[in-house]
Amino acid sequence: MKITLRITFFVLSLVMPALCAGEVMDRIIAIVNDDIITLKEAEKHVRVEKEGRFVSVNEYLTNLRLQEKIDLLIDDVLIRQQAKKFKIDVSDKEVEGIIDNIKKQYLIDDTELKEKLKEDNISYEDFVAGLRSNVVKGRLLTRVISPEVNVTETDLRQYYDKHKDEFVDEEYRLQQIFVSGQRDGQKRVTEAYSLLQEGKPFESVAKDYSDDTKSASTGGDIGYVNKVDLIPQLRAAVVFLTPGVYSSIITTPYGFHILKLVEKKKGETLTFEMARDSIHEKIVQAESEKRYKDYVGKLRKGSYIEVKI
Repeated sequence: MKITLRITFFVLSLVMPALCAGEVMDRIIAIVNDDIITLKEAEKHVRVEKEGRFVSVNEYLTNLRLQEKIDLLIDDVLIRQQAKKFKIDVSDKEVEGIIDNIKKQYLIDDTELKEKLKEDNISYEDFVAGLRSNVVKGRLLTRVISPEVNVTETDLRQYYDKHKDEFVDEEYRLQQIFVSGQRDGQKRVTEAYSLLQEGKPFESVAKDYSDDTKSASTGGDIGYVNKVDLIPQLRAAVVFLTPGVYSSIITTPYGFHILKLVEKKKGETLTFEMARDSIHEKIVQAESEKRYKDYVGKLRKGSYIEVKI
C-alpha cells in the first residue's frame, strides 16, 4: 500500500540572501561575525510557518518593530554561516519539487502562485531563494541536533496509539471552485456559494466563477488527492463531507475555496511496523525544535554580534 507522508520543515524563519555586490545598501543594523544585516534585508524578511504557509512582513520597519525581529534575523545568519561551514547545499531540482508540493497542497497553478507572491510583494526569485535557505537550514539542524535525540520503542508505541488517525490511507476525488483573494474575491465567492445554495449545478458555477482555469474547464474536477497532501484548512473541511456534498467557503492564504466531495477511498490503518519510521521522524522533529534554542544560544556565545540600532 502506497502512503504519501507530508514533509514538514523545522524552521522558524527565513532571511533572504545578502545583497549582491555593487548594490546600494541601506544602513547596517547588525554585524554577525563576518556578515552584516541591512535594513533592506530586514524589510524583505519572510516568515515560513511549519504548516507550510508563507506570509510577508510588508511594512516599513520602525526601530521598535525592528528590535522585536532582530534576534530572529541574527539567528538566521548564524545558522546560514554554520551551513556554509558544513558545505550543505540544495539542488535546483529539489527546490522545484518543494514548489510543486506547495502548489499541490494549495490546489493552485504557477500563475496563481506568482499572483499571490506579487500581492504580498515577494518576488518569485526571493521566494525560491527563501525555500532553498529553508531546506539548507533544516538539513543543518538535522545534522547537528537530531542525531542526539534518543527515541525509545515505548515512545514510538505511545505516539502510534494516541495518533492512529494520522496513519489512515484516505484519498478524495474533489471538485473545486477557487476564487483568488485579490480585488472582488470575497464578493465573487459569495455569489458562487449563493448560486450553489439555489440549486445551480456545481459544474456550472465552477466554469463561471473559478479562477483555477485548468479545473474550471472540467466543471471544477481536480481528480484524486491524498488527505495528507491537503493543507490543514482544506483537509479539515473535507473530512466532514460525504460524497455529493459541498463545503462552505474556505479561506486560505491564496483566496477562497469551495470543495465538493465526489468520492472517498478509505484504506486500512497502517500497522505500527509500517508507521514506525514516520513516527520516529515526527518525534525527532518535535524534540529538535525544543533543542533549537539551546543550539543557537551556543552559537551566539561563540560569535561576535553587534546590534547597531
